[in-house]
Amino acid sequence: MENKLGKSDSTSDSKLKIEKHEEKPQPLDEQKLEKKLQPLDEQEIEEKPQTPDEQKREEKFRFLDEQIKMQLPISSETSVKESSVKATSTKSSPKQYPTRKNNYNDSKGKASSKKDASIAEGYLLEYRIKRLMFYMGYFSTIGIDLRSDYDANSDKITDLDVYGVYVHKDFTTKTIWADCKSGGVEVHKRISWIKGIMGEAEIDDVIFVSPKARTSVKEYARKSGIQIMDVGILDKLEQHYGIAKDDWHGSWNHNKQYNKSVKLSKFSIPSNAPYRNISKFITSDYWVLDNYSRVKKSITALRELALVCELPLSKDDSETVKWAIYELVTLFLLAVLNISKELYYFSDEEKQQSVLEGLSSSDIPNKRRKEMFDTALRIAFAKVKSMYPNVELPDKLPDINLVPPNYFEAFTDLILRVTNNPFNYYDLLRYLDYTLMEYELNSNNPDNNKINSLFNNSHEIIFGAKTVLNFIVQTTKIPRSYFNLSFGVNITS
Repeated sequence: MENKLGKSDSTSDSKLKIEKHEEKPQPLDEQKLEKKLQPLDEQEIEEKPQTPDEQKREEKFRFLDEQIKMQLPISSETSVKESSVKATSTKSSPKQYPTRKNNYNDSKGKASSKKDASIAEGYLLEYRIKRLMFYMGYFSTIGIDLRSDYDANSDKITDLDVYGVYVHKDFTTKTIWADCKSGGVEVHKRISWIKGIMGEAEIDDVIFVSPKARTSVKEYARKSGIQIMDVGILDKLEQHYGIAKDDWHGSWNHNKQYNKSVKLSKFSIPSNAPYRNISKFITSDYWVLDNYSRVKKSITALRELALVCELPLSKDDSETVKWAIYELVTLFLLAVLNISKELYYFSDEEKQQSVLEGLSSSDIPNKRRKEMFDTALRIAFAKVKSMYPNVELPDKLPDINLVPPNYFEAFTDLILRVTNNPFNYYDLLRYLDYTLMEYELNSNNPDNNKINSLFNNSHEIIFGAKTVLNFIVQTTKIPRSYFNLSFGVNITS
């Protein structure tokens, strides 16, 4: 695999799970293509019969009916069956923030009583960098665990403190990584290490945030695409972008965002595995997959969370579920924009064919899959024949028919909308990252003046947001109420 952050579409072929439906999609003629370009909110995605997996998940939650009817709060820390028993035997303890694993904890573990007693100084620095990246025009995320492969036994390479993506109007991207060190560090050794990670992950630019370094060291690092930034320079840049010291909003509000993935990984309603896997997907697995696998697995994760959306969860647990949904929505959109970049100069018919191929096979073309399948069968037939010479085997090898998931046509329609209306979508990542985490997560009415000051083309972006969220709601069954503000429904007091 060439690229650990998904800029190349090559991943482990053994991990792909292809969703199926009953009928193959037919190529779209011009009339049908024109009809599909009507606004998403005016059309319905065709309802498909429940798959065995969906029936199984529905049965899995049947035992919760009694608790739902009684409106009993369900704890995420224990299973529903055990919650009543543990409630009587477990003593309450003060709330503590779990610590995210980090290879360089010695530079981040010292708490800062002056700035924020609830979060270590190193992590607070990461949120400041994330905030700065937003104002620079980047969509960014904190705490990516970069691994060598999607395989569960793959090795962890490192964690990326803050990783940002800048999306241009033609959907081409520029990536940036901020490596934050608030304590002492050997700068020269760190620069050599950073250069290795840059090449492995194909990152365009790096900001190394550290205590003051000599000018000669900065010049040496700059030749390798690494900018060394003193914390004092960070203060100056914040002033340049008009960032207030107390500007803790949206996805850089550490009071709301810190360690949410850890909380999600501890959910157990009724079992822990789905939530642990979703947390790992957000922080790690997503970043080593190809874009079509990212799309499919994001939708699968959203469908899993849709099963608990209507349960009577505690306020803290409900907020964690909403956080996970909004994270997955932005990750889904990032994959959509990457696919749009690849198909931007294709005709609509070519885009449709490419999406069909991508959703059916992801990183392995169907032709290559058939070759692998035929080879495996021939080897198996030869083995059987050698053991049982008189056995009669079929002369013709069976065909392998891969079909895309049942949302293929709706997803194709979404790709056509994005690529044919770039001004509605190129800055949508930042818009949803801010509005979902600032307003939807906190159930606050949006501040339109603030939104207009952050996004020059907010009116166009709002149209794109409604289109993407309509797809999410109809495809994953996430309740529409989770996006009320995005659809223009204000909160009433």
